[in-house]
Amino acid sequence: MKFIIAGGGTGGHFYPLYVIAKEIEKQGHTVIFAVKKNDISIDILKNEDIPFFEIDMIALPRTINPLFFLKFIYKFIRSLKLSLNVLNDVKPNAVMGSGSYVAFPLIFAAGIKKIKSYIHESNAVFGIANRICGIFAKKVFTGLVIRNNPFIEKTIITGTPVRENFNRTMDKEKILKKFNIKQKSKIITIFGGSQGSKNINEAIYYFVLKNRTEKLGYTLIQITGKKNYEEVKKRYEKYELMNNNLILLDYYENMEELYFISDLMISRSGASTISELIVFKKPAILIPLPTASQNHQLENARFLFEKDCALIIKDDKNLKDNLIKNIIFLFKSNRLEVMIKGYSHINIPLGNAPKELIIKELTSIKS
Repeated sequence: MKFIIAGGGTGGHFYPLYVIAKEIEKQGHTVIFAVKKNDISIDILKNEDIPFFEIDMIALPRTINPLFFLKFIYKFIRSLKLSLNVLNDVKPNAVMGSGSYVAFPLIFAAGIKKIKSYIHESNAVFGIANRICGIFAKKVFTGLVIRNNPFIEKTIITGTPVRENFNRTMDKEKILKKFNIKQKSKIITIFGGSQGSKNINEAIYYFVLKNRTEKLGYTLIQITGKKNYEEVKKRYEKYELMNNNLILLDYYENMEELYFISDLMISRSGASTISELIVFKKPAILIPLPTASQNHQLENARFLFEKDCALIIKDDKNLKDNLIKNIIFLFKSNRLEVMIKGYSHINIPLGNAPKELIIKELTSIKS
């Protein structure tokens, strides 16, 4: 069988479909990826020898400026023609998208060609592209329970596929030794998404400045993002805050190790992060990105908050003070234990189940 999969733009839109693509190939099927022009995921696809083509598409403008709408229409028409040509050449059994604007013209083209299409929504609210694509889709896969789901009759809650590394067996003692962390230390990992977050970095710096980590018995693993690393490091060094209880990283490939050893995670609340927290059942302080489309990061965070698995802090002028208060509160109370237990109330497929459920649906279709 042959499949075309469209996703990219962000890790949350790319990695779940990348996991599916790799498994589809293992089963002897053919898969072709559609990605945004010059997408960050292209190097990964090249390294894995996964065939792909690029769609020069932009997001639906959130402005009344007519020039932006004209540009969107122009790009959409060109992308639709390209998608129709690829469908004519490849003749896939089905296409699948992950909700990015890259998937929109391909799913639309599949509807015109009467080719079965599927979508996966990993957030707790449908994005604009998926809300439109869902009209054409044969099945809608969701990573979380979505309120007021307009496609409830054809929805399957599959969970969101995570990379294979997140399902592997790990040795905690070995990981602690790698980072030279003492066994009794409470570990907090902080990250701000794939690009890092200046506001979260600033709040953590303020926390370290006000509360010397060695006195509190915490080990902080702070992932700054590559563009912020040098600036953050200089500030810590200026005030002699660097010590064995502060581990500063610009990026870390094996994030599953940090989830595994941490007592608390502090992060944004993108779909991939939510899925990973569920896999490892980790208490979290979530700081939703205020500019996220459809306010989806807040909705994602609410999903865990309502199960008592996470706290939510706004990214506003009070972020620094609120973050300090909540970190201290969590470690002085028994709330961390309550948050871990909260995950037992989340009934969503985990481990390899998400990709297996999705691939079972894809490969069961008739030509």
